[in-house]
Amino acid sequence: MPLRASIRAARERGRRGAADRRAVWRRGVLRKGVAAGLAAAAVYAGTSALAPDPPEPGPIVLVAARDVPVGTELTRDSVRGRHVPADLVPDGALTDAGAVDGVVTTAPLRTGEILTDLRVSTDASLEGLDPDLVLAHLSLRDPALAAVLRPGSRVDVLATGDGSVVARDVLLVRRVIHPESAQGTGSDALSFLVAVAPEQAGDLAAAGGADLPGQGLTVVIRR
Repeated sequence: MPLRASIRAARERGRRGAADRRAVWRRGVLRKGVAAGLAAAAVYAGTSALAPDPPEPGPIVLVAARDVPVGTELTRDSVRGRHVPADLVPDGALTDAGAVDGVVTTAPLRTGEILTDLRVSTDASLEGLDPDLVLAHLSLRDPALAAVLRPGSRVDVLATGDGSVVARDVLLVRRVIHPESAQGTGSDALSFLVAVAPEQAGDLAAAGGADLPGQGLTVVIRR
């Protein structure tokens, strides 16, 4: 065989050998990739079978949408629905937003706290307070002062005539809306229902009932 033909044949055999080696390498890589994928699928299938089912979201109950003081009249915007695990739902939990529209809180609520039937009432209530307390009416003459007071505030009640203290540490339970205010024909309500001891209720009635010039009641707000 001529030398030139021998060289060409050797080169051709070299090219075929290189091509064969690349093919073998590619097949090896492919087999390893397939094997790795199958192994990963097997691991995933095994762990999925062993993993517990996701927990049930639980029933929807009403929670306070913001901090709410005692004696506040709730609206639909005051509450929101939230899924709560069934074992964390207290007895008497409320679920219907329409049912709480217009009711009054009988205890202060924190944002996210679950509403129960003991936390609201259709009327102002002493529920959850000292059983010796009673509800009394506190009428104020100063509209500007009454406007800054809120249910849940604690005040000392003073007589405007001589500045004497009529009752100390009085809890404002609920603002009383006068008929004129509700109809838009009067100023803001100037009255509150307050939780007091029975003897304080008598003192408030006597001091607030004095219909004399310059006589009346005012308050100072406690910390």
